[in-house]
Amino acid sequence: MTPDPMSSSRPAASDLPVRIPLVGRAVEGIGTSLVAGALLGGSSWLSDQLEWPYSLLVPTNLIGVWLGVAFALGASARTLPTGALRGLIGLLAAIGTYYLLFALTDSGIRSTGAGHAAAVWGLVALVAGPVLGGAGAAWRHGTGWLRATGVALLAAGLLAEGIAFGLGRLARVDQLAVDPGALLLGIEILLGALLPLLLLRGRDRIRGYAVTGALGAIAVLAIGPVTAALRAVADRF
Repeated sequence: MTPDPMSSSRPAASDLPVRIPLVGRAVEGIGTSLVAGALLGGSSWLSDQLEWPYSLLVPTNLIGVWLGVAFALGASARTLPTGALRGLIGLLAAIGTYYLLFALTDSGIRSTGAGHAAAVWGLVALVAGPVLGGAGAAWRHGTGWLRATGVALLAAGLLAEGIAFGLGRLARVDQLAVDPGALLLGIEILLGALLPLLLLRGRDRIRGYAVTGALGAIAVLAIGPVTAALRAVADRF
């Protein structure tokens, strides 16, 4: 019996049902990340267009919200690498949408400098997206210290922004009527403090708080200077 010379190049029938779902999941994951990122970027742009204090109704310009979206996208993935990829795609799509809207709707300096600013913040997304996306995937699929660290990364980010930018404002209780934005930062602090309790169990919860404390202390000191430096570079047209 003469062997079929084409048989070695033909995929086995049993491989096809496996490959098709894999392709479908990849397309679905990328599409979900692009849509979530576009919504995040679009709502952040919208918040900038609203008069204060109405802009507080769309608080998607908070750093914690961007970190949370990347974390959630990563948690929707099936593996750590795909979680990191989803976080990256989501934040890049958000930045692209945000600055594209400025470029299309503004005619001033902010419009002409949109490309430069997008490049600067895009570099930040290259780091933050995979880290927080991977953290979300680690929380969903990891165990022990890996899972606890995944939650701690998001919790530390929330605490850092809330404490660094809001704690002094929250201490002035008599000023909250004219500074309602401080309440959003207060909510961020509360959420960051509760996150290990809500997302972890048993010893992982203790590990989560230990890592959150260590990362949070570093982040609180770094977030102000780092954010100011990035904004200075991004706004230099």
